[in-house]
Amino acid sequence: MGEIVSNPLGFPSNLQLGNFSKAWKTIEIPKLLRNTTLITAAGILGILLLSSMAAYWCERYPTMYSRLFSKLLMASMLIPFATIMIPLVQVTRVLHLNNSLYGIVIVYWGLGLAFAFFLLQGTVRGIPYELEEAAQIDGCGPIRSFWLVIFPLMKTGIISVAVMDIFWLWNDFMTPLILLNNGKYDTIQLGINKLFGMYSSKWDIALPALVITMLPILVVFVLLQKKIMSGVVAGAVKG
Repeated sequence: MGEIVSNPLGFPSNLQLGNFSKAWKTIEIPKLLRNTTLITAAGILGILLLSSMAAYWCERYPTMYSRLFSKLLMASMLIPFATIMIPLVQVTRVLHLNNSLYGIVIVYWGLGLAFAFFLLQGTVRGIPYELEEAAQIDGCGPIRSFWLVIFPLMKTGIISVAVMDIFWLWNDFMTPLILLNNGKYDTIQLGINKLFGMYSSKWDIALPALVITMLPILVVFVLLQKKIMSGVVAGAVKG
């Protein structure tokens, strides 16, 4: 601990791997990983489903209501999160969504919908309408056309949104801080934050904990790296 404070940028004179096991037990990393994984997975799944369906409806069925919905979503992206924190806490308290995993997941759906909609609407716009017409000739209605034709062709945009939201949800600190006041549902960021107080900072536990909790998201990035690059290249060629 003293070496970290005295020479934070230097290499350690002695490797102390025991700090990893100490961090694992002290802040209950398995619980933090479980909570964060559940929130991230459920949040991304909901955002992708809602945004893809909304993008399809607004792009393929332009009515007064769909245009208004699209404009309201775009306008919501201009609102800083800091300005809605207090109203968000009040609303979730009234709806009994605070201090629960499902509550924060629903909040993430609302917060992530606009940006995902913006990206996926462009993806839908790039899909030829003739494919839907062919599906309709074969007897597919709008719902079946979306799931059987449009949704599979949105793969590139969906992967791009998923990757960006994985990093956002996994590393988010402010939203869990204001909505999860029960230690039972702490996320990784909340658990590590508790190691720092007004009078003491447990760097010897926090740094190994950061390394451990960084590994899952690093693995996800490595596995999806080719998909990310193919999405970027496909967007550049199409543009």
